[in-house]
Amino acid sequence: MIYDLSAVTDTLKKLVDTEWPNAPLWTPATPQFAVDVTGLSPEAARQGQGAQLSLYLYHVDENHSTESLFWTSQAQRAGGPPLQYQPLALDLYYLLSAYAEGNYIQEQQAMSVAMRVFHENPVVRGVSPDGTQWELTLSLERRSYDELSRLWQATTSALRLSAVYRAAVILIEPEQGPPAGPPVAVVDLAVEPGVASAIPQLLGTHREVKYTAPGGAAVMFLQDPATVAAGGQVWLVGTGFDTVAAERLILTGPNPGNNQTDVSAWLVVPPQPVPATRRAVQLPAATGVPPAGAPAPGRYTVRLEGTAGAGGVAFSTIDVPLGVAAGVDGAGGPLLPAAASYNVTGTGFEPNGTQILLGTIPLTPAAGGAPAAGEYVVNPAGTAVTLVPPAGLRAGTYQIRVRVAGIESDPALWLAAA
Repeated sequence: MIYDLSAVTDTLKKLVDTEWPNAPLWTPATPQFAVDVTGLSPEAARQGQGAQLSLYLYHVDENHSTESLFWTSQAQRAGGPPLQYQPLALDLYYLLSAYAEGNYIQEQQAMSVAMRVFHENPVVRGVSPDGTQWELTLSLERRSYDELSRLWQATTSALRLSAVYRAAVILIEPEQGPPAGPPVAVVDLAVEPGVASAIPQLLGTHREVKYTAPGGAAVMFLQDPATVAAGGQVWLVGTGFDTVAAERLILTGPNPGNNQTDVSAWLVVPPQPVPATRRAVQLPAATGVPPAGAPAPGRYTVRLEGTAGAGGVAFSTIDVPLGVAAGVDGAGGPLLPAAASYNVTGTGFEPNGTQILLGTIPLTPAAGGAPAAGEYVVNPAGTAVTLVPPAGLRAGTYQIRVRVAGIESDPALWLAAA
């Protein structure tokens, strides 16, 4: 960013002055001559002695596309930086012309050298007097004869050989904003008093998803509503759980079916005192028939039923969503070395309902037998998937994504393609 537009003009002048003695035009047949490269207007340049090369800044325009980059969502909402703290993006337009009293050859040779220099330096870098570094692109602009004629008519000089150059983008340094406020030292959280309810309410399901990414980084995110695989644990979130005297957990689904199963055995014995807002649910380790086994992957709902309070008031909560995914065994991972084929083990894979993707690249179920390139096959027991990467897969790291019944499993394995 700069404060002074003349710094750009001086840099372009210096570029021509530096390259002038080394121009390939100068030979014994065309000897070099002295030229005065100036930023003055064409009529003012004519007052000088000898050959004159005028690089005159005649027009400045806003560069709206660059300015729009500064208008982030933060800048547009209350509390964002005001307009005066945004850089001013400009395009500079220069009129390049030459003048030599009674010598058209020197005029045209001066234009030839200057235009070659600008052509060979489409990106120009400079340093402002205050030490700020900047860069711009320099391009020859097309102007019609009528446009150039009107431009020269605005001056007191007769029409001369000329060209228009655009220097972009120039960022004018904005006003310095106020200093940043101090970091937050204390956060106060106030909870409004609520109305106590004697009837437990179920609001949703919640789970902390944890996995190890390639490179060993531990990743954790919250999932609400939750998706859980066989052997996983999920939280029921609600109110009044500490008032429950007797309870049953009812599993409904998979959608669109409405089959209901009592899976109260999945409820984990709560600690004492009983939390009022969370209740843990632990799924069996293997896929099978609930409640002894975890349900097949799909979209389900759960609800609590029972009695609560000293009077034993009967209650039944609303049904809240719970996704069940296939369990992927992360043994040997997270990053698997490059190989011709890969065997992914786990539970809940379905031969006719499983999708395998490498990153965003879907693989195709094998028609029969061993999979070919870009195919996969699920064993009849639903405990293993054998896949072969597509031919010509670009080198890189790809997550092995498993979806069964439209429910995606937690990240567990990646493969390295050479």
